[in-house]
Amino acid sequence: MTRASSLAYDTVRQLILDGSVLPGERLVEEDLAQRVGVSRTSIRDSLRRLAGEGLVRSEANRGTFVAELSNSEIDEIFQLRAALEGHATALAALHGRPEHWEQLSRHADEIDALLERDLDPRQFVLGFQTSNTHFHQVLLQASGSQRLQALAKSLIELPLVTMKQHNWPGEVKVRRSNEQHREIIAALRAGDPLLARLQVQSHIIHARPRAMIERALAPLALL
Repeated sequence: MTRASSLAYDTVRQLILDGSVLPGERLVEEDLAQRVGVSRTSIRDSLRRLAGEGLVRSEANRGTFVAELSNSEIDEIFQLRAALEGHATALAALHGRPEHWEQLSRHADEIDALLERDLDPRQFVLGFQTSNTHFHQVLLQASGSQRLQALAKSLIELPLVTMKQHNWPGEVKVRRSNEQHREIIAALRAGDPLLARLQVQSHIIHARPRAMIERALAPLALL
C-alpha cells in the first residue's frame, strides 16, 4: 500500500471510529479525496481495506456506506473477541514481559482518571474507548502472536457511534470493567494462563450491552 493510500485508510478509518461519519452514511470518493488530500485511487484502495474489516459496505450501483452493525453482528463480535483474546491472554501469561504489565496498568490508570473528571458523555465515551482499546491491544501484543493480533484488530475497535447507540459505557459499568482489568493484570503477573484466560473471557462477554445479555439468558428462565 502506498503512503497516500495508508494516509487515506488511517484518516477514513478514524472518521468512522470517532463517529465523524455515521452508520449508513454514504462515502463519496471525490469528497474524501479532497478532505484527505489524496487521489481518488488512494481513497478507493482504503475503502476496499475497510470493507475487509467490516467497517464499510459497498453496494452495486449505489456506492460505499459506513456499515450499520445489527445486534446479532455486535453479539458475534463479542463472542469472537472472547475466544481470540482468551487464547491471546493465556499466551501472554506465559510469554509476556513486565513492560507489558506496566503498559496495561497505565491504561487502567487512564480509565480511573476519566471516572474522576467532569466530562460530557461524548468525551467520556471517546476517552474510555481509546484507553480500553489500547488495553486490549497490549494484551494481544503480549501474546507474541502476530496472527492473533491481525485477526482481532478490527474486532476490538467498535465505532464510537455504535457504542453510544447501545447505551455504552453506562451499561458496561466502566468502574467494574476497570476493576476486571486489574484482576486480569494480577493473573498475568502471577503467570497463571488458565485464570487469565477465564477472566478475559468473562470480562468481554459481560461487557456486551445489557439487552444482549438478557436475551442470551432468556432461555434459562424457562427451565
